[in-house]
Amino acid sequence: MRKKSKNTPKGRLVEIDGVTYLLIDGNLLRYADLTFDKGFKIVLGCIGSEEVLRHLLNRLLGTSIVHLEYRNTEHPGMTEDERISRFDVYCEDEAGRCFQVEMQNWSQKHYFKRAIYYSSLVLMDQVAKEQIKIRKDAGKKWDYDFQPLYVVSFVNFKNSDSNDGESTRKNPFISTYRYTDIETKAELSNSTNLVFIDLNSFDKREDECKSLEDLWMYSIKNMHNLLDCPERIKGTEIEELYIKAELAKMKVEQRKKYEEEVMTRNDILNSIAEQLEDAKKEAARVGAAEGREEGRRKGMAEGLAKGRAQGLETGLAEGRAEGRAEGRAEGRAEGIAEGIAEGKNKGRAEVIRQFHSKGMSAEQIADLLDADVADIEKILL
Repeated sequence: MRKKSKNTPKGRLVEIDGVTYLLIDGNLLRYADLTFDKGFKIVLGCIGSEEVLRHLLNRLLGTSIVHLEYRNTEHPGMTEDERISRFDVYCEDEAGRCFQVEMQNWSQKHYFKRAIYYSSLVLMDQVAKEQIKIRKDAGKKWDYDFQPLYVVSFVNFKNSDSNDGESTRKNPFISTYRYTDIETKAELSNSTNLVFIDLNSFDKREDECKSLEDLWMYSIKNMHNLLDCPERIKGTEIEELYIKAELAKMKVEQRKKYEEEVMTRNDILNSIAEQLEDAKKEAARVGAAEGREEGRRKGMAEGLAKGRAQGLETGLAEGRAEGRAEGRAEGRAEGIAEGIAEGKNKGRAEVIRQFHSKGMSAEQIADLLDADVADIEKILL
């Protein structure tokens, strides 16, 4: 294995067995990362890549573009206060149809609405050009007859706004939207076409790709991880993409721009990773504190519940014991009182019987004891 190297603005070119790679941050690269919006624009948005982009659009969109050329990618906002909007790639075909093509690798809220907004800016640009032409033809007015527009978005993230229904599409990874009647589904016109190409859901391996459409999707998503063009792609319309994306063969300024953008992106990703790590540590600390507080509250609640249960049990036991003691005492007192009363009654009856045995009548005994005659008679029976 022969190995040679030389420095580049940010990385280092390394030649191994006749193939030159770019070494950035310890990573050996041969092809640009097209899922990175800047890489996508550098490869597919530069003069000389028109044919590659034409094949890509024809294959994935089912169009029949014969020729296209790039246009200015900066479009003013709807008011002077709005910032300039920049698209990745903006081109037109020979029929005047406009194609706004971009790579979106980061999740963004309301991404579909963003695409609609960008389409309006492209239409405004087209209108401005038409009005310039009209000024040259006296007596003519622009009648809103603008050419069809295609907003093509390669989306490499899970979009929560996207709807289901992939199983009913010819290509489950590509969805196209136009203005339609809500009830009849009849198209109003083909003037505005929003096309979303879902790289995130495309997970086929090279050997699982069955068509050129699949191989285009596979290449755009994975070529930056490859060190050689797959044999199945060599000799097809896609091979030119690998040639245009080969970092070592780019112009110095083109590669320099790519390297700077990659380094900037890596710095941002590292910063985000550190912030996420700090956030995780802080969340763990706060979570631990909240966990301790929650544990303390639960412990107190459980302790109070157990304390109440134990107190109730003890109270019931003591109450039962005291009740039994008081019951015994009260029973004894009542028994004594009853015994005394009963004893007194028995002694009185004995006295009455003794008086009667001495010949005294019941009336005489009742008078002597100050009692009722009837009570005396009951005792004497």
